[in-house]
Amino acid sequence: MQKKLLATLVASLVAGQAMALEVYNDDVNSLSIGGKIGAKTVKSNGSDAEMKDASPRINFKYAHKFSSGWTGSAVAEWGFYAVDGDQDDQFFNRLGNVGLSHDTYGAFTAGKAWSVTSDVSGWTDQFAIGGGAAMGVYSGRTGLVSDADAAHDNGDTDGTARADDVIQYRNSFGGLNVGIQYQLKGTGGKTTDEGGETVDGTRDSSYGVVLSYDLPMGLSLGATYNEAKYVEELGVLPRYSGSDKSTSATVGAKFENEALYLAATYGQFENKTAVVKGTLDKESTGIELYGKLALPQVVDGFYLQSGFNQLTADDTYTGDKTDAQFTDYMVGAIYETGPMQFAFEYTRGEKVAAAGNKDFDDTYAVQALYYF
Repeated sequence: MQKKLLATLVASLVAGQAMALEVYNDDVNSLSIGGKIGAKTVKSNGSDAEMKDASPRINFKYAHKFSSGWTGSAVAEWGFYAVDGDQDDQFFNRLGNVGLSHDTYGAFTAGKAWSVTSDVSGWTDQFAIGGGAAMGVYSGRTGLVSDADAAHDNGDTDGTARADDVIQYRNSFGGLNVGIQYQLKGTGGKTTDEGGETVDGTRDSSYGVVLSYDLPMGLSLGATYNEAKYVEELGVLPRYSGSDKSTSATVGAKFENEALYLAATYGQFENKTAVVKGTLDKESTGIELYGKLALPQVVDGFYLQSGFNQLTADDTYTGDKTDAQFTDYMVGAIYETGPMQFAFEYTRGEKVAAAGNKDFDDTYAVQALYYF
């Protein structure tokens, strides 16, 4: 396994962590603590400015090097509410897994871990504040009780985000990176029954695969597929229009060097997304674009960024015709210094309802983060 893949794997285990404090390392055993805390203020059309949490979290990573060449690891991560302190569940689980990795034989992971789908679909989920709304990573059966881009934890059940109850394998052969995963039977997240009550569904199983190739000039190409099957339960919505499964198929490309990062992803989904709250898309199509340019000649650590997310409902599980779609255009700036990041984003949102009427929303957001 290449060192690059090992670094990618570690980053996927504690995704979003810019740095970590190494508490202990004796060249055999190591312990590091990392995470972030921050706040963001968001102002949209017709609403007052609100201060919200910026996805704070804390994680612990343990590792032990065996004389055989294998390395054992354990990762635990929790999200918590800092600004929005009045919550029923102050802390909530994000990651929890154990693993074994080897330079030749690859890496095995079991528990709750970042999915193989996110290895490629996450290439465009790089907005400093928003984004990641059109690749189905964070969408799923759970998401029917909220907007498609809300919560950012709905894909755990389907195995496309931080996959629950998962077994994974990753390896690299030259520039070719491969990953496979399998999810065992488990609770299928919250959904609604015919009476409108929130109930638990049941996931039968799911599997996912990823292939990507890294070219020497900084260009990478990749593709993913994920399929989740659900146990059909009387009175539990949604009924998958004759299907008991949801699918996600995505492709992506990215280019990066010291000054420039560009990425594009495209996805097709079945029974996976909910463009309109509470309405499952039988079929949908997503596109995401992202770019970031470093401008050290202006200020060291200063970046300009821009992005695009669009999710279109091609068909609904009811069989009704729909024009539902949302599109977000983003421009912004980032400044990083030491362990801190400051960001600004302006997003022009365009939402099209099932009947075709349009709604526009301008959102301004500023954010301050401290990574530890």
